[in-house]
Amino acid sequence: MSGRAPEKDAMKGGDSEKVVGVDNTFRRKFDREEYLERARERERQEEESRSKSKSKGPPVQRKPLKHRDYEVDLESRLGKTQVVTPVAPLSQQAGYYCSVCKCVVKDSANYLDHINGKKHQRALGMSMRVERASVDQVKQRFEVLKKRRVPGSFTEQVEN
Repeated sequence: MSGRAPEKDAMKGGDSEKVVGVDNTFRRKFDREEYLERARERERQEEESRSKSKSKGPPVQRKPLKHRDYEVDLESRLGKTQVVTPVAPLSQQAGYYCSVCKCVVKDSANYLDHINGKKHQRALGMSMRVERASVDQVKQRFEVLKKRRVPGSFTEQVEN
């Protein structure tokens, strides 16, 4: 035998001694069957979740978006101060309270964004789709707006 260490002989391909210093047992081995079983289990879970979501019932039919039939009161709190307490109920906290969604919005711009937004409109039972208007409906709307217009206002054009 040469004067080399037994590990070096084994690494070079010599079969005289068993390798003592190398321990590869900590490394994970790729087990094809284990991973195939995991994939099948994940597919079963995904299929179950899809079937559960479909079994909730038919989709809710929502009304198309329509004009608001009330005025939004933004000026009533303009220039007023309000004491903020941490124990006050939501409806009495500082800001604008939405009774439909039960949330408080801190300023008027965000309140307008909220009441025109998707979450609020869905809570009211409306989709965000707009009903398509016919030509007759547009003409009727123009007539209503013409009758409502105040004569002599600055938007009216004067013909000579």
